[in-house]
Amino acid sequence: MQKLLDQKLKGYLDSVYIMSHSYSTIASYRLSIVNQNKTGFRDYLQETYNINELEFAEQTMQEKFDVYATLRDHVVYLDGKNYKPKSITTRLAAIKGYLRFLGLKIYTEDCKHIIKMPKIIREPEVALTKELLLRVLRNVPQKVQTVILVLASSGMRIGELVQLRLSDIDFTTTPTTIRLPGKITKTRTARETFITSEATKILKDYLSVLLKWNENQNNSHLENITIFGQNPLADHNPNENPKQPAHLSAEGSLIRQLQYYIKKVPDLNKTNPNGIRVIHFHALRKFFRTTVGNASGRDFAEALIGHQFYMNTYYQLADEKKREMYLAVEPHLTLSDFETVDKNIKTLTAKNTQLEDKFNDLLQYLRTNSIDVPNFS
Repeated sequence: MQKLLDQKLKGYLDSVYIMSHSYSTIASYRLSIVNQNKTGFRDYLQETYNINELEFAEQTMQEKFDVYATLRDHVVYLDGKNYKPKSITTRLAAIKGYLRFLGLKIYTEDCKHIIKMPKIIREPEVALTKELLLRVLRNVPQKVQTVILVLASSGMRIGELVQLRLSDIDFTTTPTTIRLPGKITKTRTARETFITSEATKILKDYLSVLLKWNENQNNSHLENITIFGQNPLADHNPNENPKQPAHLSAEGSLIRQLQYYIKKVPDLNKTNPNGIRVIHFHALRKFFRTTVGNASGRDFAEALIGHQFYMNTYYQLADEKKREMYLAVEPHLTLSDFETVDKNIKTLTAKNTQLEDKFNDLLQYLRTNSIDVPNFS
């Protein structure tokens, strides 16, 4: 029986993988069914009814169980185990999919009416600032510094960064262009983003030290290297088992490194009201989205970070225009000597406002004195 259970679960997870190609999703869905804490759906059925999911599906088809009542009771069970509302929602989605895979009919509308979900409590998060990021940079090694600056200036996900190859980076453009293949993005859609001059410099230094990369020489032998892998010179294997991806190990390693150094500085080792650390890699994506959105508008920011709606509908820009807009935003994303940069931005903004005021005063004077006004449009 155990072998059959494992086969069924594997078949379900394989079908999920085909749709999403997300290893994190697979891991999350597996934990929803069976996990070490014995809180998975299989464990719940065994503890409550002394049956497994195959027996449950069969007996439900015979109308011995009400699938909606069982799912409702399982939600109450998880809530009693102090699982967060978002975790319960994810688990319920995984379990419903699994039961459908086993042949049960489950209707979304009935689920909404019968299964009451705990409300997701949203707490304000501490926003990352340039001052805070500079403090972090001073307390982490070169590799983590490079990762922080590249993420903060590009809006990439950490899962995308660890799959990035040297061939995906174009140092010949200004600003430096990052081309993300669809196979490594969360949405499975290719896109382009950019990094600042500041991030470009530290990335080149990192590549020179780590890979003996030389900007003025032929680096074609390094093109397929995963530059932020745990061991970039050894982790590229064209025959790699897709079920055991090296990039997940690299991602976990970087997350642990960041946490290790953050914990050493009490002022940096803080958490938000929701229990999540203030400083983590996804927060850099939020910093990028907020900064670019404030400086250049929501559409441009959403397109760079890869939110699919903006990439698939009406918002399209020529490559030259994208570079031009990013260069205008770059000072806002630059962390080193940011106080001078911010001061210059404020000075230029003030001067521009003064010029506009003087120009408007001049136009008003000309009109008041019936002097022909040139067409400036």
